[in-house]
Amino acid sequence: MKKLMVMIMFLIFCCGCSSDRAENTIARFEGGNITKEDLAAHHKKLKMESRYRNNPEQLTPAFIFDHALNMEMIIAKGLKENLHLDPWVRQEIHGFMSDLFLKVMQDRLVPKIDKENITEEEMTQFYEEHKENYLKKALYGIKMVKTDDEEKAKSVMREIREGRITFEDAVKKYSTDEKSKDNDGFIGTRSLDRFRGNWRPAIENLKLNKVSDPVRIDDHYYIFKLIKKTEPYQYTYEEKRAYIKNDVLYDKYRKEWQKTYDRLKEEFEVKIDEEKLQGFCIEGLRD
Repeated sequence: MKKLMVMIMFLIFCCGCSSDRAENTIARFEGGNITKEDLAAHHKKLKMESRYRNNPEQLTPAFIFDHALNMEMIIAKGLKENLHLDPWVRQEIHGFMSDLFLKVMQDRLVPKIDKENITEEEMTQFYEEHKENYLKKALYGIKMVKTDDEEKAKSVMREIREGRITFEDAVKKYSTDEKSKDNDGFIGTRSLDRFRGNWRPAIENLKLNKVSDPVRIDDHYYIFKLIKKTEPYQYTYEEKRAYIKNDVLYDKYRKEWQKTYDRLKEEFEVKIDEEKLQGFCIEGLRD
């Protein structure tokens, strides 16, 4: 980490490192310098910004120099106050550097994979191994009545089943869920995994247009009704062929990147304190 921070400080503070020739150094300051090459790069970057793109006349040599020097002074002040040692600042720096370095090194780290070279055999094999990715899940349309009392929930259920009140009127009369109350108790149509985790067991086995027994969830009681359901549908290979080709390409890149990361970990001799890592995983994150 110390070596990495030295590199970061060197990169962001010593912006004149691209040239040590005295004739190209326009300004020096404690810990760094600014060269002609730096100003040319600065100019190139500023020209891409929207505020200067339509007003290129603002980018005079004097303006570019002042802009670059002012930026360096802010960095110098931050380093002097040890802001680069703050974990939040450090992760911002690391995030920016990794994104920037990735753009520069991407083709060297993982060479481009030609999509047109993906074979039919690779695609059909991928489809067979990942059929669940091409499955349209069953959709459940659900209404509910929510109460805070078990006996009340049982009483409401009996009223509905005996035909003394419609489900929709029971919602208006008894439900304590204000959000769904104005919509006849309707809470949406979606796949099972899009409902709350502790609702799924009650919803999964509902029969169409049948009213469930009261279900206790988080100290409340729910009566569910399945008003519509679409069955799952398995798309064929032919129906999803174009998507499968893209998915195979993505999978190839994912695997190549994993190889690259593994290789880099070896190159830089990563050593992990497994005990501390385990402790971090158990303890979790705290705000």
